[in-house]
Amino acid sequence: MQLTIVLELLQPTKRKEAVMFSNVREVVKNRQAIASELKKGNTKLSSAHFKQSRLPSAVKNQNIREVKALYRLFKQSESKKENMTFKDNQPICFNNQNFALDGHMISFPLYDDKVRRFVFPVKQTERLTLLNDYMKQGAKLGKASLFYRQGKWYFAVTIQTKVNQSTNKQVMGIDIGLRQLAVASVFNEQNEEINRVFHNGKQVGFIRKKYRSVRRKLGKAKQPKLIKRLGDKEQRWMTNKNHQISRQLINLAVQEQVGVIVMEKLENIRQTARSLRRVDRSLHSWAFYELQSFIEYKAKLAGIKVVYIDPKHTSQRCSSCGVVKKQQRKRNIYHCSCGNHIHADLNASRNIAQIYNEQQSA
Repeated sequence: MQLTIVLELLQPTKRKEAVMFSNVREVVKNRQAIASELKKGNTKLSSAHFKQSRLPSAVKNQNIREVKALYRLFKQSESKKENMTFKDNQPICFNNQNFALDGHMISFPLYDDKVRRFVFPVKQTERLTLLNDYMKQGAKLGKASLFYRQGKWYFAVTIQTKVNQSTNKQVMGIDIGLRQLAVASVFNEQNEEINRVFHNGKQVGFIRKKYRSVRRKLGKAKQPKLIKRLGDKEQRWMTNKNHQISRQLINLAVQEQVGVIVMEKLENIRQTARSLRRVDRSLHSWAFYELQSFIEYKAKLAGIKVVYIDPKHTSQRCSSCGVVKKQQRKRNIYHCSCGNHIHADLNASRNIAQIYNEQQSA
């Protein structure tokens, strides 16, 4: 399995950052020069063809590989542009022989007055711990890239690792929504619920209202740049929240020896979030998909299979007797004439797991 882990570098010194920006600018020029040679039909390229560039040979060779792949896609797209162009924020790419990770320190070659290796400390996060754990287990390093985003430097490392697929029979159904960001229900082989967990959305709702109020004030003050910066900050906060929720769900799945996680397809998420303002629908549409993607990739790393089912009737069906009646759900509570009175999102998560089990036994 291929996995990309993005590490955040601690703020470099002004001198080092100047060198990094200089190399990024040189990468843009080098990639454009490579694209020009490819347009001429010159495909057998090496770093020697670009002696005017002061980039390390390893970076130039990696640029050639990257641009060749992008150029093939450009030709297939039948674009009307004369040739492909590159934005100013290009990553600096390295192959696995040209960077080294030692604990929380990472080194790679850049040019200054000459080509030499620079060492940078990496922010010690869960991602760094995860990468070091995989390396101890014998994971093979692939290519890596250095890039700059929103005032910070990141180093993305690709690894190849083996994952043992779980054969456990327990199933976890996860319902994702607004008031409860995620509700999970775990069923055993006898189709009995053995555990459940709620992740409440009150904090997210409070933060969303806070940012909405600030956006409104900035809108009246005609500060579009600050509004965008605020939106980016809100998304980063939500991304961190999604990481926390997905990690807790996967920890529960591992604890309960879950073999399959089941979630709904989210094609109609805008209808699900129709009660929110447009800006909130946009945020939540993105946030829901992001949460699902975090759950999926963390589950796969744990060897847990992830499947998606049609969301039809998962919130209207009684998880106890199977009867489907729309009027039985009233806000957060699901009422059924069979005597089933439970939280509506827990009812949905149970249905998600049970529908999967029914499909498997059919």
